[in-house]
Amino acid sequence: MAAQPTPRPEATDDAHSDDSGRRALLAQQAATPGEVPHGIKLAAGWFWRLLVIAAGIAGLGYLFALLSSVVIPLLVAVLLTAALWPLKTMLERKGVSRALATVLSLLFLLLLVFGIFTLVGAQIASQSSELAKASVDSYAQFMDWLGNGPLNIHQPQIDAWTQKVTDWAKTQQSMAGRMAASAGAQVGSFFAGIALALFALFYFLFEGEKIAKTGFTLIPHSSRARVVDACRRGWVALVAYVRAAVIVAFVDGLGAGIGAALVGSNLFLAIFALTFITAFIPLLGAFVAGLVSTSVVLLTLGWVKGVIMLVVFVLVMQLEAHVLQPFLLGKAVSIHPLAVLYGIAIGGLVGGIVGVLFAVPLLAFGNAFVKAMASHHADSDEIAPPAQDPVLEGQDPVLEDGEPGDSPAPAGGVGEATARL
Repeated sequence: MAAQPTPRPEATDDAHSDDSGRRALLAQQAATPGEVPHGIKLAAGWFWRLLVIAAGIAGLGYLFALLSSVVIPLLVAVLLTAALWPLKTMLERKGVSRALATVLSLLFLLLLVFGIFTLVGAQIASQSSELAKASVDSYAQFMDWLGNGPLNIHQPQIDAWTQKVTDWAKTQQSMAGRMAASAGAQVGSFFAGIALALFALFYFLFEGEKIAKTGFTLIPHSSRARVVDACRRGWVALVAYVRAAVIVAFVDGLGAGIGAALVGSNLFLAIFALTFITAFIPLLGAFVAGLVSTSVVLLTLGWVKGVIMLVVFVLVMQLEAHVLQPFLLGKAVSIHPLAVLYGIAIGGLVGGIVGVLFAVPLLAFGNAFVKAMASHHADSDEIAPPAQDPVLEGQDPVLEDGEPGDSPAPAGGVGEATARL
């Protein structure tokens, strides 16, 4: 009986057909003249999309610059809201009505600011004559040191330098007048900005949940739950950052004020207030506060105590950099120091001092927001979309324990979720 032929396995046939199809496709691509490689297409797609994003960011930057007199007070109000939010929620938990808690929080802020400036102004006014006399004496001592010290500069040369400085100051009088006039014109807009910030702060504290709920209705229904949860986590990170920044600024100011009092300076309250306020501006604030405070102590108490004041500031900055920043800001906002440094640099290039002030808070919010959106996209295959609108139905995708996590769980409303921050 003749032997039957052994049939080929189906897998072998499929493999041969796949190889044949691949070879045919490669041959077709090689035979097509002028065909753009796939890698070039992919790079071009990424490139034009990045260009569109950059153009959008540039357009937003131009719009913000055009409306800076409105945008900057609004951003200041957001930061102040994050700073006062824990106080307002604590008062509400103790049974205080929302309106009264908002008013009390605003009064606390106003009393704190006016109290600090009143004490500082009174101290500077009481020491102004002594400061002027000490400045003149220090200048005379410096001139004497130049002539009789190790440099042994002759008096005619010193007089020539002094005359040059005097002539330069006289030539700058017109420019100083123009700057004073410009500053006077800016005073009105400054107080208008303060008024706008205070009004926005009141409504953010009083109706923040309602404003957020209205804004969330503009987001498409399919992605609303993810965006709401990401915004909530970004707000948690922003509140934590502002609270940590206030603590760091207070410790910096307290250390500088105690150091100034120990060396015998009568302007320790002014040094405390200056350091506390400037500490909210990263990098530049500490340098300005240290320079001004050391110069004041140097003029009024001599170079020995000026050097001691400089050492005090160096120690305070080291305490901030190696203890306060890692343990407070590091835990509140998980951002790499290199990202913070480049964020501050870019903020300074784009918006000057204002950009430096808002760079790290924006990084804190954006970092938490992006992480939350990424976690939602990673879990999108396992979590079914909500059956109802989380905003219009009064629900907010928050976690049961009120802390940021990897996946949302329906609980409470938007107002309840925000109140728990």
